[in-house]
Amino acid sequence: MSTDVERLRAACERDLGDPADWPGPFGYPDALALCIIDAIYVTGARHLTVEKVVERYRGYRAAQGGDADTDGAPELLANVEELGGPVQWAAEIGNRRPTSTVKGAPLRSAALIEVAQALVGLGIRTTADLRRVTEDSERYAQAKAAWCAVPGQRSGFTWRYLVLLAQQPEVAADPSVAGYVDRELGAADPAGVARLLRDVSESAGWDAAALHHAIWRFESARRDQRELPSTA
Repeated sequence: MSTDVERLRAACERDLGDPADWPGPFGYPDALALCIIDAIYVTGARHLTVEKVVERYRGYRAAQGGDADTDGAPELLANVEELGGPVQWAAEIGNRRPTSTVKGAPLRSAALIEVAQALVGLGIRTTADLRRVTEDSERYAQAKAAWCAVPGQRSGFTWRYLVLLAQQPEVAADPSVAGYVDRELGAADPAGVARLLRDVSESAGWDAAALHHAIWRFESARRDQRELPSTA
């Protein structure tokens, strides 16, 4: 086992808690529709609740002869339109949860439509499109701003989660995950980070995608702590 693998494994054991408590394998690298659904419904809910929404969407699309695991944003919008709009989509596939606790806050299904329309308007129709946007700082900032302008998405957490869900962690690591590795080992390219994560996972008997997700969540929590306003 290389020194880098040993050091990174030790850091993960120090920072990430019991692997039994990590989320399971996740992500939809070929289905922007599912990425959007998961990201919009994930906050403030047990992930089992989100999984049920995703499975209802999968089941509905399968009954149509479609494949939810390759659906992009246009297919998601077509599905909402076919069912009659956000209220009907919430009843059939989603749920009645609002975007926030503010009185009169719109349903999450309404936010789902807004973010999907915003992405399509920016030429982001598939996960491949979204991954390309992450490589262009100007387009990335534009897309993030459009997403965060939708009710309930202002913090940016769901945007970061969307991008993570669309990634292919076996190919390249999310920038936040790469940043974690950089702090521990020094600079490495995203593809090199992905290889290291695979090696660490194999040495420890962990799921590589779950490890990637656990590091991302750890980094996201650190970022949110840094962004909290000072009370001094």
